[in-house]
Amino acid sequence: MNLKRFSLAVAAIFVFALLWNGVVHMVLLKEANQALDQIARPMAERNMVLGLMLTAGIAILFVYSYASCARVAGIRYAVGHGTFFGLVAGLFVDLNQFLLYPIPASLAATWFAFGFLEFCIYGILVSWLYPVAAQHSTPGDAPASGTPHI
Repeated sequence: MNLKRFSLAVAAIFVFALLWNGVVHMVLLKEANQALDQIARPMAERNMVLGLMLTAGIAILFVYSYASCARVAGIRYAVGHGTFFGLVAGLFVDLNQFLLYPIPASLAATWFAFGFLEFCIYGILVSWLYPVAAQHSTPGDAPASGTPHI
């Protein structure tokens, strides 16, 4: 396990996620998101610690799954991993928000697009900070123990 590279990749994705979501939701989509004020939990009742823990959890899961599954070095595979995560997250989060709450389809689609791009950028970050070529002797090798090789 390369704990240093793993931790660095998790930290980079965590910080990027906070900055990305701050810009997207508090600047670019601020007006659109204000339409949700009537149905959203008031700002004073939102749990910041839980939000940070969720963001850290996503960062850890993303890097762990990449480290566990990636057998081919390169940005292309890493962006593909980000694409998969982006699609899963978008379907579970954004489509469900649209189904559950009276929000415009265009807002859900915009959230989906920004989230999809966010996870693709995670892929770029993880390919740079946790290169699989340094973890495996050959691209097709699997860990001898049967456990994820991180």
